[in-house]
Amino acid sequence: MKKVLSSSMVFGFMLLGLVTTSVSAADLKIGVVSVERILTEAPQVDAVNTSMLERFGPKRDELQKMEKDITKMQENYKRNELVMTEDKLNDLKKEIIGKIQLLKQREAVLTQEVTTVRNQELAVLQQQVRGIIDDIAKKGKYSLVLSEGVAYSSPKLDITDKVLERMKSAFKKKK
Repeated sequence: MKKVLSSSMVFGFMLLGLVTTSVSAADLKIGVVSVERILTEAPQVDAVNTSMLERFGPKRDELQKMEKDITKMQENYKRNELVMTEDKLNDLKKEIIGKIQLLKQREAVLTQEVTTVRNQELAVLQQQVRGIIDDIAKKGKYSLVLSEGVAYSSPKLDITDKVLERMKSAFKKKK
């Protein structure tokens, strides 16, 4: 009899545990945010891109000019290959190779600079997005806010528009 009673009690406690879990799960308020959408629609992203173009555009233009110069030199080499002396051809070839190496070095430096600055700007933006999400979650009494890696969520759980509105508002205030 004790075994039956203890099995019933264990089952009862398990059932009570499931009911308690269901009750606490009913109190959950869940939200979902598309960070990818925020990073494409927030005005701060456009501002970062504009800033990057202003900052690195002249260097990019300089590299494009170098590339055109090298192309002209290569065309000159091919065009005058049969007419030039071997020494002049070798000199021109060395000059072309030197300019190509210089171009590649400058491209690598520029790429590194752009990557560093972009990462810094995106880190600031991510902090801002995180702060806004935290604020919306606290004020909206959300128990859980998910972002990347969500296979499906109901549109009524999506708080991305709220985050974007706050981002746009913050951007207008900053201007």
